[in-house]
Amino acid sequence: MNLLIAALATWRLTTLLVNEDGPLDMLVKFRSFIGIKWDAQSEPYGTNFIAEAFTCVWCLSIWIGAVVAIFVTPTLIWYPAYALALSAAAIIIEETINGKS
Repeated sequence: MNLLIAALATWRLTTLLVNEDGPLDMLVKFRSFIGIKWDAQSEPYGTNFIAEAFTCVWCLSIWIGAVVAIFVTPTLIWYPAYALALSAAAIIIEETINGKS
């Protein structure tokens, strides 16, 4: 059950940071601050490594999964597997719900 909750939390945090505006456009301002720009078709693109990660669920979910895994991994040896599994779960959920990344 903890792994399911962690997977859902990973997906939600990732999609929140990649796609949502947030109250008072707080997350839009944050993405702009870290270097995300928008092209003529309103597609986001990153101007640096961090900004690039914040433009796609596939890219950011590995980092969010790594943070969430800290709280649910039973032993250190399992940490990489949990981080990757949480990222994969976030991607599967995103593809299932939105059909895009």
